Amino acid sequence: MNLKLKRLVRTNCSEQYALFDLAQTDDEDQPLTIGKLDLHYTGEGTYGTILLWDIASHRMKPDRRRVFIRALLNELVLPMGLPNEFVIEFFAPTLDEYEVFHNLDEEVAEAAEATG
Repeated sequence: MNLKLKRLVRTNCSEQYALFDLAQTDDEDQPLTIGKLDLHYTGEGTYGTILLWDIASHRMKPDRRRVFIRALLNELVLPMGLPNEFVIEFFAPTLDEYEVFHNLDEEVAEAAEATG
């Protein structure tokens, strides 16, 4: 695995990353997305959720997955200068019923109507 993180969102106290494996590509020859990571930073430590898509999770044995997650968190949490205590929930959902809800298309359509 050749992991790449892409920060999607950053606020004063949280971050969201998309996780990609550069060693694998999708049908469009783009790096394969293997999950996402949400982190919330507090004075007491870091809390968050890591999602590894089911197929990526099954490729890793549980011991290897734990090492992977700890290395990932150590790389992201320690440089923040926050207490190095963290609580992270791990899930491996399937993408069969995955949906993203947004209003981006609606805003684009409304803007087009307003200028049209």
